[in-house]
Amino acid sequence: MTEDIKLDMGAIEAVMQLPPAPVMLLAVGEKEQNVTTIGMFNVFSVDPTIVGIGIRSSRYSYKLLEETDDFSLNVPGKDILDHVVRCGHHSGSRLNKFSEIGLTPEPGKRIRSPSIAECPLNIEVKKLEQIDRGDWDHIWYMGKVVHTDVAKNYDRSNVLLYWDGEFRTPGPVLKKL
Repeated sequence: MTEDIKLDMGAIEAVMQLPPAPVMLLAVGEKEQNVTTIGMFNVFSVDPTIVGIGIRSSRYSYKLLEETDDFSLNVPGKDILDHVVRCGHHSGSRLNKFSEIGLTPEPGKRIRSPSIAECPLNIEVKKLEQIDRGDWDHIWYMGKVVHTDVAKNYDRSNVLLYWDGEFRTPGPVLKKL
């Protein structure tokens, strides 16, 4: 039997060893609309359902988040991976990502920001709180989920996960409780 050897590593290196996180497409804005790829997402409460996203203040979507009281989180499938990558690499201040990348904005049902037609799971969120500590590289927006739409053919095994520069999909179920 071999003994596990633990390495001393920096905080960011250790965090990068955590399991994959879900990839979201953030859609925000009423008159001006933008979509961007988000890798910092968390569920903060189940009842009520409170979610949060982290975004850098240098991003165009940050400007739009400051101008509206809502946003949508859209869970992309692996079939639109190239769109997801392009949304993360281009600025909405220089191009209309919806039309240029080929995504379809749909009016929100309970929010002013759009959702994305090509995503099988859409989550509409009303902003509750913004956390800007000044010494963090991302600003967190937390909000209450006010509406969701899930495609009838939604398959969780096709959603995208992101881990240390790699896009993945979930693996097989190991045990169901």
